[in-house]
Amino acid sequence: MDIPSLFMIPSAVSSGKVHSVFPNSTDADFDFNRDSDATRVNSEGLIERVGYYSADKITNGDFSTDSDWVKDTGWSISGGKLNFNGTLANNARQAVSGYNTTSDYEVTFDLTIESGGAYIMLGYNALTTRTTSGTYTQQGKFTDSGAFNGFLRIFSTGTSVFSVDNVSIKEVTGNRARLNYEIEGGLVNTKPSLLLEPQSTNLLTYSENFLSSLWTVIPSYTKNAVVTKVNSKNPYGTYESYQYKNVNQGEAQSQLGALVSASIGATYTSSIYIRRVKGTGTITFRNINNGTNDITSQVTSEWKRFTTTATAAGSVARVYINLGTEGDIIEVFGAQLEQQSYATSYIPTNGSTQTRAAETCNGAGTSSILPSEEGILYIETSVIGLTSTLESISISDGTYNNAILFRYFDTSDNQIQYVVRVGSSIVAAINFTLSDALAFNKIALKYKANDFALWANGTQVGTDTSGAMPSGLSTLQLDRGDGNSDFYGKIRDIRVYNTKEMTD
Repeated sequence: MDIPSLFMIPSAVSSGKVHSVFPNSTDADFDFNRDSDATRVNSEGLIERVGYYSADKITNGDFSTDSDWVKDTGWSISGGKLNFNGTLANNARQAVSGYNTTSDYEVTFDLTIESGGAYIMLGYNALTTRTTSGTYTQQGKFTDSGAFNGFLRIFSTGTSVFSVDNVSIKEVTGNRARLNYEIEGGLVNTKPSLLLEPQSTNLLTYSENFLSSLWTVIPSYTKNAVVTKVNSKNPYGTYESYQYKNVNQGEAQSQLGALVSASIGATYTSSIYIRRVKGTGTITFRNINNGTNDITSQVTSEWKRFTTTATAAGSVARVYINLGTEGDIIEVFGAQLEQQSYATSYIPTNGSTQTRAAETCNGAGTSSILPSEEGILYIETSVIGLTSTLESISISDGTYNNAILFRYFDTSDNQIQYVVRVGSSIVAAINFTLSDALAFNKIALKYKANDFALWANGTQVGTDTSGAMPSGLSTLQLDRGDGNSDFYGKIRDIRVYNTKEMTD
């Protein structure tokens, strides 16, 4: 087989880049962007947060000493915390060394509220006001105006009473693409895939702390469930987990659940990691309408993620785990509720909802790297959810007008489509239905004037023998060429070949 003119297997990434294997030139690298951190499954099968940040720019953010902070009236440092006593709506502040107004900064802090609320300002940019206790992480930019340029300032909302701890601010210097490792048959696949996902929000404010106020035992079963924090290895690989036991004092089952607001008619997907510690009884994972999904036979002593999707019939979304037999014990981790039709990668929360930003990956190649007369685009790929949304991969002139397009046309029916566009008109089109779009499929698009063919998993599945070639092909993008119809899914391999010396 010929050497490809562009070859990317997901093995090398850096800040804002996914690197090609061939040619040995940065012209073949993809530009990557995601305006938040995210999680992946690493080569050890553990969940890992991914993102690039500067060193912490706050000194004494844990308030271990009464130093480094300017405190107005009403503020004090004691007991390892910054405290506000409600006497005046002044602020505590610290100058941030080397700040700028163009970068995003990630701010994290612990907040314990007795009354009122608090918020942080970056210069004169006010971040979200918080009125409940929790750990908060959010991003923002510094704005310059007046005497407090470059200061991080903590404010109260009037005469509030609260304390703050573990304040951190880091410059977001870039974001790393995720090389995700599939867990198949209980084993970690040694070949990673590039994971690209849309924006999504975890609506459960405590995804790991099952002793928080979000998680409660259903009232009629209060006496029959026990949740405890234990020193047990969790999917991060650290030793902290939550154990859930059915003590069954005269009740049929125990129920541990969380309730949040829902929009009637909207689709939600809930997910959670579970492992069995003791027993063989029934375990059910209930969806937002309290529908029962029996997962008994699938729960083992190893951590596994379970998901369920439903359309909300009421204004309350429910996430329940039920144990049906006295003495049964499970451990739970990583609960998530998303307003969409499939589960995305885990989004940790600790006191507030959190959003993972959408990802883009494009801009690989030049006109000298990408063949303009004939070629093959080869992809090994899968989608992450079955939807009717168009998701595209293209070789184009940087627009949607002149492009070689592969797209998941309607994955709710496992349909893919190969389209050639010249001067904004479709000159060739081939449709095919895969057996499973969620599985990895090997797709090849052969293109030459009056000779277009689509191959799937080693078999030619369609041809079109009439149509001109688009001109000016200069970029490979994981969208349709103009920044729309972004591809969301997993990619193990992308190659572009010049076919002049190749046969079918």
